[in-house]
Amino acid sequence: MMAHESLINSQLSYYRARAKEYDATFVPYMDPALPPMLTRLRAGNIKGDVLELASGTGYWTRHLSEIADRVTALDGSPEMIEEARRHGLPNVEYMRQDLFDWTPERRWDAVFFAHWLAHVPDDAFDAFWTAVGRAVRPQGVVEFVDVTHYERRLEQKDESEPDVAVRRSLQDGRSFRIVKVFRSPAELAQRLAGLGWACQIDEVHPGFLYATCRPGSA
Repeated sequence: MMAHESLINSQLSYYRARAKEYDATFVPYMDPALPPMLTRLRAGNIKGDVLELASGTGYWTRHLSEIADRVTALDGSPEMIEEARRHGLPNVEYMRQDLFDWTPERRWDAVFFAHWLAHVPDDAFDAFWTAVGRAVRPQGVVEFVDVTHYERRLEQKDESEPDVAVRRSLQDGRSFRIVKVFRSPAELAQRLAGLGWACQIDEVHPGFLYATCRPGSA
């Protein structure tokens, strides 16, 4: 049995159930922080054949599709993918994939993910980055957006596993436990360096970080 398996299953159930109401809360939450992140996203590192992980309702997929030739968007929730398809992006292919059980079958020029790494518990962190390393070409780039400890103030801590879990509720009152691990830019840079990645990780807006990482041999 995978560590935190029940918590990860609850997390997927939450995002599947939340798909139709996701943008109503996420868009106003994210939009104020978007300008400096788009500056980094459009800096020229991400281009060509791009892989997006945990693509959700397509908030970031829209921007990726503007700068990439092709985007492969992976998400574990078919309901999220259905919402993302509404954007009608012609150069995007959507695929359902459990990222906790993922072996890339090919490589891309760039890999991008947003608000995903905090949903990866520490004991799955290394395996996830091993998969990412197999997905990006040797001279490619990995960029990601995530939250810092500052955003912990918005969460309802789960007392049974306070270091790894929080509680989230839907509009209909249902409550779910999900993974939420807050890591600082310095913590992430140090851990990823230990895995062979060279990263620039900056807090570009209060509570939000943007990372640009390359394989250490690149």
